[in-house]
Amino acid sequence: MPSTGNITIDYILWGLLAAVLLFLGYRAGRLMGSLAAAKTIAAKEQELFTAQKGFKTLYEGEINQLKAENERLKAKIQTLENRVEEYRRKAAGFGGLFGSGGKRADAMYALLLENEALEEALYAQNEKLRQERADALREQLRATSYRRVLISQLLNDERIKSYVAEILADEKRLPPAGADTQPPPPALPEHTQSGAQ
Repeated sequence: MPSTGNITIDYILWGLLAAVLLFLGYRAGRLMGSLAAAKTIAAKEQELFTAQKGFKTLYEGEINQLKAENERLKAKIQTLENRVEEYRRKAAGFGGLFGSGGKRADAMYALLLENEALEEALYAQNEKLRQERADALREQLRATSYRRVLISQLLNDERIKSYVAEILADEKRLPPAGADTQPPPPALPEHTQSGAQ
């Protein structure tokens, strides 16, 4: 082993050499760690890119499928509208009564169109009335529920219970058994009358 002849200087040089080796090892470790991290990040990015690319492909495929379905439905609607128009014209001249292309056939065709428009208006009006009836029924149910809760709270009040028991106990306050007339309003309880005086 090389030596300078002075043990203290040897220890200092060996210490410096160890420090340099430690520093170089630390730098090499950081470099290897950053390379491993970069490799891991690149792999994750590649996975994300692959997943994103797959989702994009799926999304574009769905959009293309919906566009094709939309075009097919539009063509079908157009075909059905043409058929309805053809049936209207046939119905206007039905049975040869009005002849084809005559004024009467055209008038019958106009009447058929007007009838369809009236049926659509009637349907819209019926839907509106149905909605109004449903709203009114909901409002009645809400009001009934409110009244039921209010009556329940009133009947659970001890003063009301005692007042009803007092009226039921006093036969003079109850209406006659066969009377259809409106009973007079009940008098205030005795303890209420004495408190008022």
